[in-house]
Amino acid sequence: MSSAIPHAALARAATAAFGSAARIVRVDPLHGDASSRRYVRLHFTGTPSTAVAMLLGEGRFTPGSDELGGGDASAELPFVNVGRWLAAHAFPVPALYANRAREDGLLLLEDVGDVTLWAAVESDPAQTAPLFAAAVDLLTRLQVAGARDADAGCVAFGRRFDGVLARAELEHFVDHGIETRHGATLTAAERADLLGQLAPLERPFVEGPIVLSHRDYMAWNLHVQQGQLRLIDFQDALMAPDAFDLAQLLTDRTTIRHVDAALAHTLVGRFRGAMADAGLRVASGFTARYHRCVLQHALKVIGRFYYLEQVRGRPGYLAYLPAVYAVARRAFDGLPDLAAARRQLVRWVPELAADAR
Repeated sequence: MSSAIPHAALARAATAAFGSAARIVRVDPLHGDASSRRYVRLHFTGTPSTAVAMLLGEGRFTPGSDELGGGDASAELPFVNVGRWLAAHAFPVPALYANRAREDGLLLLEDVGDVTLWAAVESDPAQTAPLFAAAVDLLTRLQVAGARDADAGCVAFGRRFDGVLARAELEHFVDHGIETRHGATLTAAERADLLGQLAPLERPFVEGPIVLSHRDYMAWNLHVQQGQLRLIDFQDALMAPDAFDLAQLLTDRTTIRHVDAALAHTLVGRFRGAMADAGLRVASGFTARYHRCVLQHALKVIGRFYYLEQVRGRPGYLAYLPAVYAVARRAFDGLPDLAAARRQLVRWVPELAADAR
């Protein structure tokens, strides 16, 4: 996708959303992510004063993550499809002002501001506990609503983060977190042995329980607007282990600078209590599932960041790795059954040693 801003297409979207009198007076590029999407903020004369355009990349009708590819082509943009279900269940998602995906490759959305949950706690650490508690409560609502009102018309209920994808992400870690990093290829025996040692991380994705999952429920996919959380980037929602979203929220890379082990323990307890209060008691073995989800995701991210920087040539991702290694060490500490796998991994990733800092 070209880096040029499609001004004519944005004007058409504004007219479709707000009528022929709508005038764009300024367009500001916004910080993007690791996907093929880009975002720009439109400033208008009138109401609303701003909106955000999601500029879509290639494969935009494929219902799967940009990271590892998706499934079959969809008749509707997954962001629109999942967003409709979330909005119908009163989740705080941005309003969709205009869907110009097929005509112009963009969506025009409500502006939910620039303050992510992460930015909010960075600027005011005293807000960490209450804001993350609100995020846990919102996650509880998502799992409860998904359990009570599964809808075959919503693509999220028809796809699953299963053991095949969990293993593919572990293979992605080996491919790039080890082989790309070191410029060497493991022997077939070394690779098979390592993936065999890591196989317990696939168990939550195979054995369940499985619930509705945002899939990218992280501190920068939640915004804080007028004191309330707003939910974004839900296009990859699917069915996944009950601990997966909570693991991402509490332990993804930079999060652990504010959410220490004690607060994480408290918030896990809050989640379990809220689910029980809703009549959906969490199945036994949750703590082990949580730690396995944390570690599986951390290893995937390590591989992903080496891939983005050293294969795709997108600088800056390796700077995040010290925090991700810290997440993985904490998860390993909670999984003594993976001590042998840890010893084997340290040969190639010494940052995962218990005494590494």
